[in-house]
Parts: sequence; C-alpha cells; structure tokens
Amino acid sequence: MNQQNLLSVTSVPPGSPPSGPTMPGSYSFQLNTNHLRVQECNGSPTAGLCRGWKQFVFANDGTKGGNPNPDPSPSRLYVEYWLLHYNPDPSQGQPCPPGWTEAPDDAETHCSRKTEAIELPYLPIQGIARPALRLDGSITKTADGQETDTATFNDGLGRIYSSTGAGVLHVLPPEPEEPGSEWTQVEFNVFGYGRGSTARFNPEASFNVRTTIEDGSPVKPDCQNFGFSSERNNLNFGPPGPVPSSPAPAVVINESVQGAAAASACRIAAIIGDTHQYTFGGLFYDFQATGDFIEAQAGSTFEVQTRKAPGGANWPNTSINRSVALRMGSSRLALCDGARLVVNGTTTSLPAGESLLLPNGVAIDRVNNVYTFKDPSGNSVRATVNTAVNAGANTVYLDLGVGVGPGAPTVRGLLGNPDDDYHYLQIKDGIALPVPLSHTDLYERFGNSWRVSPSATLLQPCTPVAVGNPTAPFYASNLSTNTRLWAQEICRARQVTTLWLDTCALDVGVLGATAAPIYLGLQPPKFDATPVQPPVCIPDNTHPTCPTPTCSPAGCGRVGG
Repeated sequence: MNQQNLLSVTSVPPGSPPSGPTMPGSYSFQLNTNHLRVQECNGSPTAGLCRGWKQFVFANDGTKGGNPNPDPSPSRLYVEYWLLHYNPDPSQGQPCPPGWTEAPDDAETHCSRKTEAIELPYLPIQGIARPALRLDGSITKTADGQETDTATFNDGLGRIYSSTGAGVLHVLPPEPEEPGSEWTQVEFNVFGYGRGSTARFNPEASFNVRTTIEDGSPVKPDCQNFGFSSERNNLNFGPPGPVPSSPAPAVVINESVQGAAAASACRIAAIIGDTHQYTFGGLFYDFQATGDFIEAQAGSTFEVQTRKAPGGANWPNTSINRSVALRMGSSRLALCDGARLVVNGTTTSLPAGESLLLPNGVAIDRVNNVYTFKDPSGNSVRATVNTAVNAGANTVYLDLGVGVGPGAPTVRGLLGNPDDDYHYLQIKDGIALPVPLSHTDLYERFGNSWRVSPSATLLQPCTPVAVGNPTAPFYASNLSTNTRLWAQEICRARQVTTLWLDTCALDVGVLGATAAPIYLGLQPPKFDATPVQPPVCIPDNTHPTCPTPTCSPAGCGRVGG
C-alpha cells in the first residue's frame, strides 16, 4: 500500500443505531481467497450450498496498549478458515465439524477456525505510508498433497512476522458446471476491524492498493468490482496511475473518500475543475469548449453526456461542467445545474441521505452534495456538486467520476482512447490522432466530432448554455500574478503535490479555494497531453527584459511555468 493523505480511521459496527462501540484507530488488512468447493463441506446438511474460504489477516484494534484495554500488543496476524453456509437451518441441530467454532449469522451457521495468532506491536494507520509494508498470503503443497498456509506481514521497518498452519481445507476438483473453483481470485484491501464493521477514513484519505500475483505467470490480473469480506470501508475508486511491471504482474487500485472517484468499477475516468479530462486509458488533457458532449459510450446501454458552460466573464477560454446526463439501459437520467434530478423526463425529489431504485435495477443515491448513479452491469457515475465562488455568484459546477463494469467494451468519447492506448485520442469516425493535439485538432476535429446535436442530447431538460470553442489555451500562467501566487499557496496548504500544482492553481484561481481537494491523492496520469505552459517571468535585476513585466507582493523573480 502507498498512502497519500491518510490521517485517521475508525471501525464502525453495522446497524442503526450501532450494534457495538466504535473503535478509533482500528482496522484490518485482509487478503482473501474466493469461495472454494472443499471436502469439509461434505458433512453439511446441504453440501451444495456450503463453501470453504481462507483469509490472511492482519488486525489492529487501535488500543495502543492504553486504557481501558491495556493490551501491550493489540495487533494480530493469523490465517482464518471458514465453512460458509455449513448449516442453513440451525433447527436441524447439525454442529460444526470437530475443531471448528460455530458462527451464527442471520438464522444460519458458518464454521470457523484460526491458526495461532502472532502478536505484533501497535501499527497506527499512518504506517501504511511505508513503501515496504505488505501482507502476503501463500499456499504451499508437498509431494504427498499436504498444504501449508502462511500469512506474512512486513511492517515496513524491516520487521517481518509469519503465522503458519497446516491447511485444513481440502479443495475439490472443479466440476464441469463450476469451473475455476480453486483459488483463482484474491481480495486485498483495508477494512473494518471485524464483525461486519466498516473502516471509515477521514475525508482527505487516499491511497493505492497494489495486489501482486506471484504464480509464475506473466499475465496481468484483471480487476473486478466485488469482494468476499463482510467488512467494508468508505472508500471509492479513483483513476489508476501507471502500474509497474516488477517484481510480478500486479493491479494497482487508487482509493479515496472524495476526489475524482467513482462509486464502483475498476476502470475509472474523471472530469474535474475547469475542465480537465482524465481518460480511461490514463491520458490527462484540458478541454475548454462549451456545449453538449459525449464523454463516454460503452456499448449501446451506457452513455455519459455533459453540458459544459463558460467559466465566467472574468475567465475567457475556460469551461465548467454545468450538468450531466446518462443513459443506463432503458433509463434516461439528468442532474441539471447540480440541483434538479430528472428521471425519464420527470423532475424527481431526492433529499440528502435518501436513494432511489428504478425498475431496471439502476440505483441513485445522494449523500449531501454527492449523487451516485449505478446500474446492474457495474457502470457508475459519481457527481459532486460544487459552488464556483470566483466564477460568479452561485455558479455551480460538477466534478465527475465515471466507471465502467467488467467486460465493458473500449470506451469511446472525450474520455476514451482507441484500445485504451493513451498515446491517441479518437474522433467519432474512428480516426486516431496522436497526442498531444494541436489546438485546432483538439477542438475542430476531435472535440467537434463528439458534440451532441440538439435532437440527440440527453440534456434537453437542463438550462441551455452558449456553444463554442476557446480561441486559445488557458493556463495558470494566464491568471494575474497575485491570483496565481495566492492559488498556489491554497493548493500547497491543502498538501497538493507539485505534479498537480499548476493545474490546481488554475482551478482555484477560476473557481475558488474549494477546488483544491479534488487533487489530493489524484494519481499521475500515464501521459499529460496538456501543452507545456509558458513560464511567468517577473522582472528583477537578473531578468530585466521580461516580455510582460509584472511584480507580486511576494517579491520579484521568475515564477515557474
């Protein structure tokens, strides 16, 4: 794991009101197998439902060895085994096999057992920033078929701990109707401490989760949006950055509480600020045209359109996302001006904290200023409604995270790349243009090809906007010197990295200070196609011939570009 901005976490039990105490500082790392057909289920009354399951677990209860629980070693490392759905009807009185512990759950009984837990020192959640920190799960088999399961934890400081036990689950050969019942999938993440709890991180939290498969195969693993654990977290998916190929094939998932995130799916793109496009293929570029555009098309059942409005009278050649509309199966949905939800042509009330489930399985949730749209195929859109205080009174703009489900075709539109190749953008007729594009190609060829005509737009219920293309690029260097320096300080105070400093400053200068947090934890793109910004040169004794003399209260000198 690689932490970006991770300050605190609390495990919260399920239920309302909570069914147990919250546990500040507690969490678990879990590396879990998929559900397995095992010999031990043969004793179940309904053997066809029973499945085996293995968890490699590091659990930290957050007590730090102090009161009220003076535990000097509050962390544990172990392997846990399960026989899930062993007894769907407890009235039959079928006990768990010898050596297994009953775990009742919703009128059925699971069975569990653990290896001997290894005690470890307390590890605060900030410790996952250590590059060497990792949890390994391994299964080795001897020539006579005996298995050994080992959970290994490296705390990132060179201390390595292991918990080993003889494998107590005997996986059966796959049946024709159920291929791949052996260990073919893995779930790795940070979750609540246990008993179905949720790990709730602070709003600025963001980090990467890397899952590496060391089985001798060079094939990179796929990512799918589902899991096996009953514990949860409050994180969303963000656009992934470049994935290193060593030491073995891996998948890296970026997760955050807020920011450029989607509620589901592993393939993520984002549209943020005024206006920056982060494509599914990992390309980042600015797009400041106005009007209606196709952002993403994945097959014939999922489409995302945005209505981009001018960024304000003070900021020519900028645009913001004013409204978004979706086609999810048979549903037509729109969030107009960040304030009005339209479902299949009808304005629909959705108070904060409530949700809608449509007949075709599309779910719409609202948490404060965040609207989430999800369909049964795993496609999702997460729209965060913001107020752009610098662009005019009560100007609203949307930050959007777009995710497509497993098996979706290559995405087309402003957020698509042909075959997910970030070296190219593709105009609607299929021609691929190598990036970076000239200003003319970006807007006249590529952008105009994805404009939506008034007869085809999904945004008809929303307020119209002016339609056009910018006459020139707009950079942070186009802001006044004082505005740019102020905006950069806002971004630095928010701990935005140098990589995103100019982009963040542009957004803060145009939109306001609330535009900065979107960049917390945002991963580097595979390629930044935004043209290099010209330097801002401020005259002083060493730069007496600057082409555009200006001076800032902070002092004269050359401000980077």
